[in-house]
Amino acid sequence: MPPKGDEFEKIKRIVKVLLANPEGIWLRRLSKEAKLPLSTVHYYLEFKIPNLVDNIGARNEKGHFFGIRLIRLKKGVISQLSSGNFEKNLKKLLTASKILSNLE
Repeated sequence: MPPKGDEFEKIKRIVKVLLANPEGIWLRRLSKEAKLPLSTVHYYLEFKIPNLVDNIGARNEKGHFFGIRLIRLKKGVISQLSSGNFEKNLKKLLTASKILSNLE
């Protein structure tokens, strides 16, 4: 089941900015353009939509990002969201992503 209400709106704002920047965008700029706090964007990227995005950047020995971090949608996600109804396709991707996460 896709996220409800406010959570879906936040995801939608993040994904729309990422869709407008297919080559990737810095985390801080993503936060600014999505008009969401940096910590919220980080949380959603790490825990709500990690299967939809590629994170490029340096990680420490614990696996945490530090310094500059570039985020972009995965190629297959871009093609799915670009065809047809954006919201409907996003909900389908989120549902599939949640199912895959539960299998891991």
